Amino acid sequence: MDQAQKLRQLVERKKQELKKQRFKVITVSSGKGGVGKTSFVVNFATALSKRGLKVCILDADFGMANVDIMFGCMSKFSIIDVLEGTKSIDEIILKTVEGVEIIPGGSGLSKIFTIDEDKKSELLSQFEKLSGYDILIIDTGAGASENVLKFIEIADEVIVITNSEPTALTDAYSLIKIIHLNNLNSNINVVINRAKNIQEAEETYNKISYTVKTFIGKNIDFLGFIVEDSRIGQAIKKQIPYILEHPNTEFSLCINRIVSKLLGAEESNKSKYTSFKEYISKLFKVVGK
Repeated sequence: MDQAQKLRQLVERKKQELKKQRFKVITVSSGKGGVGKTSFVVNFATALSKRGLKVCILDADFGMANVDIMFGCMSKFSIIDVLEGTKSIDEIILKTVEGVEIIPGGSGLSKIFTIDEDKKSELLSQFEKLSGYDILIIDTGAGASENVLKFIEIADEVIVITNSEPTALTDAYSLIKIIHLNNLNSNINVVINRAKNIQEAEETYNKISYTVKTFIGKNIDFLGFIVEDSRIGQAIKKQIPYILEHPNTEFSLCINRIVSKLLGAEESNKSKYTSFKEYISKLFKVVGK
């Protein structure tokens, strides 16, 4: 058996192991805007899909919802059309050529936090139609608004994107501090974006990890890093995930390492949910607190 065949069998085994487990929800956020959060979500989701997993992105960035644009499939409808009863949930879902599915949310999704019980019941019945997903990725807005914190609270895993810039680190620390001091979620993973090399990435992680440990007494996990690549901007303009345009670059290798590490941790980190409907039910409960 050659090495390539062994690798294929390993990937298939990991895929089957994950499918035996429950629906996994990953919330991706950042302390500030402009650190490459949504670009990470697009490439991360694409890499998961390429491994045979059924992936859905809920675009929960109320101010800058643009996941669909980065995939080159700008949406005509959003979750607000479902709330208003003019569309069903399956009618607004975007299916990309990469296999990733997108639920456009944006500013319309913020209305979830104010709807009455009847509307909640209607929406739950809509989400009951969705099944078969392995991973749901929530792309939140930047910062620590109340809405962002709700999505963080009910996630199985939280990924905080930052980089080596002092302002990015300060804001990432502030977000992590709020999460921990309010006991919202202990599964916090950090990804260092736009690193020159692994040394800079590790130094950046060590800075924020030391600060969190010293002043909050908590640990955060280093999920990985992504090297700086000037071509990422070109991929965004072309509305094609970078890892599809340049699958053999260091950038793409970094994304795949992060995916491998996340999937490798699945055995010990069990999901809270069995379905999309169960996740939305939990969201309604925390909103009502």
